[in-house]
Amino acid sequence: MTSALRILDAVCLLLFRIACLLVAAIVLIVIYDVLSRNLGLPTVIWAVNSVEYAMLHITFLCLPWLVLTRGHVCVEVLLTYMPAGLRHYWQAGLQILSAVVCLYLTYHTGKSLIRVLADGSYEVRSFDAPMWALYLTMPLGFGLGGLQFLAFFARGESFFGAPPESHAGM
Repeated sequence: MTSALRILDAVCLLLFRIACLLVAAIVLIVIYDVLSRNLGLPTVIWAVNSVEYAMLHITFLCLPWLVLTRGHVCVEVLLTYMPAGLRHYWQAGLQILSAVVCLYLTYHTGKSLIRVLADGSYEVRSFDAPMWALYLTMPLGFGLGGLQFLAFFARGESFFGAPPESHAGM
C-alpha cells in the first residue's frame, strides 16, 4: 500500500508543479499585456482568455496537493472541544464525506468531459478552444483529491491539523 501512496503523492506533486508553471506563465502574459498596451507594441488578443483558462486549471491541478499538505482553510474550534472519542469519529466522517463529494464531482465532471469529447464542442471567444481542454483537469483534480482524503486513513493520519489540546489558539 505504501508504494501506491507514494505514486499518488508523486502524481499530485507533479500536477502541483504544473500549476506552478501556469502561475509563472500567467505572470509573464500579464506583464507582456500591460507593457505592450503602455508602450504601443502589438497586443495579444488571447491574453485574457488564456489567463482565465489557466486559473481554472490551476484550481484543479492544485486540489490534490492541497488536500495532502492540509493547505486548506478550516475552522477547527468545534473539533478541539469535542471529547477524544467523538472527535475521532467526527473527523473520520468528515474525511469520508469530503472524499464522497470529490468522487461525486469526479463522476459528473468526467461525464461532461466525455460528452464534449464526443460532440466536439468549442468555446468561441478570442480564440476557439475545444471544450474538452476546459474540462480536462476537473475530473483529474477531484478524483485525486478524493483519493487523498481516503489516503489519510491508510497513513493513520487525520486531515485536521490542530492538536486538540491547543483549543484552536484560544
